[in-house]
Parts: sequence; C-alpha cells; structure tokens
Amino acid sequence: MTAEGNDKSSEEPGFTFSDKRRVDPNTGEVRPEADAQSASAGADSASTADPNAEQAADASDLGVDIPADASGLEDVEPEAEPEPGSDAAGYLADLKRINAEYAAYRMRADRERERAALGGTIKAVEALIPVLDEVKLARENGDVSGPFETHVNKLVESLNKIGVEQYGEVGDEFDPNIHEALMQQPSDEVENPTLFLVMQPGYRIGERIIRAARVGVQQPED
Repeated sequence: MTAEGNDKSSEEPGFTFSDKRRVDPNTGEVRPEADAQSASAGADSASTADPNAEQAADASDLGVDIPADASGLEDVEPEAEPEPGSDAAGYLADLKRINAEYAAYRMRADRERERAALGGTIKAVEALIPVLDEVKLARENGDVSGPFETHVNKLVESLNKIGVEQYGEVGDEFDPNIHEALMQQPSDEVENPTLFLVMQPGYRIGERIIRAARVGVQQPED
C-alpha cells in the first residue's frame, strides 16, 4: 500500500505559482511589465470601442474639427471683392496705388542706373579720344607694327566690347547729324554730299554721338 501511494504521488503534476501582482512586494515599486500590459489593454479597448478614435485624437491635436459625415462639404470659393465704399475697398485701392508707385519707381531707378553707366563710359572714351587720334595718324604713317600693333588692336577690341563704335570712311554720304564738315568743295563726280576726307573719325555708342566725325565734303555741282 505504501509503495503504491508513493508511486501515485510521484506521478501527479507539480504545482507552479506565477506572481502577477502589479506592485513588487520586495521593492514596493510598480513592475514595468505591468505598466506595459495595462497600456496595451487600454489601447486595445479604445480601438475596439471606436476605430476612428486615433484619427479623431490626431485631428484634435491640430485643432481641426472633422465631421462624422464629410460628403456634404463643398469647395471653398475665393473671397469676393470688397464692396465699394467699405474700409476693405479703401485699403485695397491704397495697396494697388502703392504697388503702381513702386513699379514706376523701379523703372525710374533702372533708367537712372543705365544713364549713369552710359555717362561713365562716355567720359572714359572722351579721355581716350586724343590717344585714338594719335593711333589713327600712326597707322596712316605705317608706324603701327609689331607689339605696338597688338596693343592697339586690343584697345580697339576693348572699346567695341563696351559698345563704342568708330565711324567715318571716305565715300560715306554726308550726314550733318553725325559728321562735322570742316571743308567743302564742289564735284561733278557725286550726286549727293559725300565724304572725300576723314580728318578725325567719329565715335558713338548706339545712337549717342560721343564725337562727330570731322570730315571734308564734296558737294554736287549745280
């Protein structure tokens, strides 16, 4: 009897104990796993009760009210023009006037800046004209050669880059707007006043004459 009883007791499953108390009895602190389980249970219950709860919470955080049924919402139309005579209409008119004045100011400032830049270029060219006249005479006498010719060509190219043009050639028709006639003589070989001599070439930027070409003119005989 005793042997059989001992065998039965050894075959019975052992007893196990799982401490699920939220507070640790040894330290008196809340167990971390208990907090995690509590938070998980609360989230599951909230999502089960209302599937749109998370979206509603996010919207409330942004200060936006989302209606339950948004099917009736329509596109928002732009605000209409203020009524004439109202304060808003007066403010709008003032704003338009200020914008127009500022645009006109910018145009004037751009023109003044361009005019100032052109004036500076003209002054620089006027200071170089005596040198350019000497260069012309040296070329006519065959004195421009070698390294000196290279420097002269670079000077002329630099003037061309900033828009300075040298003009006045023998055979050109005389134009009192751009030519200064220092001598005249009749000729039966021309039908219109024509340049037969260029004493000093002219210089211009676009239509702006820096110095008129000083020339001799042949006039057709009557």
